[in-house]
Amino acid sequence: MPIMRPIGARAHAGVRAFATQLQRSAHATVGRTVRKPVAGFPVTQAVAPFRTGVNQVMAVRFMSAIPSPGEKPSIEYAKDAPRDYEDLPNEVLLVYCAQGDHQAHRERLIRNIMDVDQLDWDSAQPKLDEIEAANKAHMWFFTLPYKVGIFTSVTAGLISFPMVFHLDTALWFNEHYVTTEVAAPEDLETWLEVGSWTWAWNEPVMGQLSFFLLALQFARNQMVNQKFRPYTERLLEYRANRLCTQFPQYSEMILSDFARSDEFSGGAPKLGRKSEAENKSNSAAAGGAV
Repeated sequence: MPIMRPIGARAHAGVRAFATQLQRSAHATVGRTVRKPVAGFPVTQAVAPFRTGVNQVMAVRFMSAIPSPGEKPSIEYAKDAPRDYEDLPNEVLLVYCAQGDHQAHRERLIRNIMDVDQLDWDSAQPKLDEIEAANKAHMWFFTLPYKVGIFTSVTAGLISFPMVFHLDTALWFNEHYVTTEVAAPEDLETWLEVGSWTWAWNEPVMGQLSFFLLALQFARNQMVNQKFRPYTERLLEYRANRLCTQFPQYSEMILSDFARSDEFSGGAPKLGRKSEAENKSNSAAAGGAV
């Protein structure tokens, strides 16, 4: 902590200095585009997000409200804190999208719908629901290999316990499929002794299956190294292309990112504030309940 405090103080002093210089240049650049960087700050980091003098003034006000080192945030500063994805500016939203956040991709698509269809945020929700439904169409069929794999692996794992340790199951399986010599009764008194006997025929099967799965995993890694796309990647690409074909009026990149990050079925709950229609509906329901 003694090392971090001077660093934080210097960073805070740098922000204050940047705010001061930005405020001085704001009055001279109101209504026109900023083309030169502020002294001491690269244009890509300092001025590029603030295209006009009006935005510069807003930035200065925001920076002036930043708590000093050791101070706690004020009520005014807390009121300006974003609470939902729709509160985030475009630049911050793009950072979340780059990290693979599906809710950020969702909000980004909403804004693209608003821009193309000239709708407000609430009016763009039905179109977003339509796109989400189209993105999940027929996914129950395309995800059958995953479901079969889950069912098979879980079933095989559960069956392996009685096959190895349960005497009656082992005797029945040995009589119909193995036909090996049964161990002496004194060697089958406990479940561990039963496992020691049944392991003679269970080990080759389980060992071979384990090696086969290991070989498949190694083959998949080599496919990835050779830029071959396994089934999941091909499925994501197919779904993204399908969505872009169905809704060509919207940004192909935004639709593709949304399609790839979305769940195959069901999906995570929609985050963010509710629309005005939902708020009115909930208020009416609450009033009727009272």
